[in-house]
Amino acid sequence: MTQPIIDDSNFPIVNFVMPEQIKDTETEQHIAAWQAILDKQQPYVLIFSGVELPKNSAAFFREYKKWNKRTRSQQEKYCCGAVRVETDEAKRKSLWRKAFRYLTSSAIPYPYRVVATQQEAQSQATSWLKQNE
Repeated sequence: MTQPIIDDSNFPIVNFVMPEQIKDTETEQHIAAWQAILDKQQPYVLIFSGVELPKNSAAFFREYKKWNKRTRSQQEKYCCGAVRVETDEAKRKSLWRKAFRYLTSSAIPYPYRVVATQQEAQSQATSWLKQNE
């Protein structure tokens, strides 16, 4: 059995591990997995880890950008926040600086944090979900 692209078994907390590469032939399945989360039309929080950006994944980036633009209002409505787990302190600081630029440029329509542990991510996710009640 293959792993799901997005693990929503603990919905409204969803987990995603960014793969090293998203092949052209896998692009449609990845976009469909993201769309399935939005199609629930319920508040959720994303906890993710893995590589910062998949390599050699141009088709995915093109389609994700289109999907992101098309679903921005849904993301704003249903996504209570996204938490990136990065155990390496230097990488975490680098990711936070990039995230700050995204947040101040309105590139993402929901709160975003970078934390060191899965426990911190769970705590933040729970907090955002409670704020959304």
